[in-house]
Amino acid sequence: GRGPTSITDMILVNSPHTETGWLIVKKTTVALYDDGVYLASFHGYNGMPFKSVSKLVDHVAAVLAVIPKGSPAVFAGDFNTWSKEHVDAVTNLMMNDGFMLACSWPYPGRKLPLDHAFIRDIRLDSYTTYQNESDHIGIILDLHL
Repeated sequence: GRGPTSITDMILVNSPHTETGWLIVKKTTVALYDDGVYLASFHGYNGMPFKSVSKLVDHVAAVLAVIPKGSPAVFAGDFNTWSKEHVDAVTNLMMNDGFMLACSWPYPGRKLPLDHAFIRDIRLDSYTTYQNESDHIGIILDLHL
């Protein structure tokens, strides 16, 4: 396959909603690579203790707004999908923007995953999860244009 590519631009996207007494704003980094692929490293709106579906959807939509439609992209990370309603709402929004759910991986002690990878105009060949210092399991995606 091809070798690594270089980042040519980075965009920081703040969640449109604050958390925990208006003190925390989740941030997402979107990187553009020189091969035209966008990568969104996502940590979604959590909304403790209320876990608002609409505010999570707003956060996902804010990130989607900076990724040009039709561009190949990976949108992955901790979506804080606490319920089936969260998963369905996020998946529907992503599918409406041309993404497909490539994989989800478990969060320790939960039935529903919090972590997901969505792809658009990219092929997922395989993925591997691994333990690390985070409370979330890490993932390595093997992707091809």
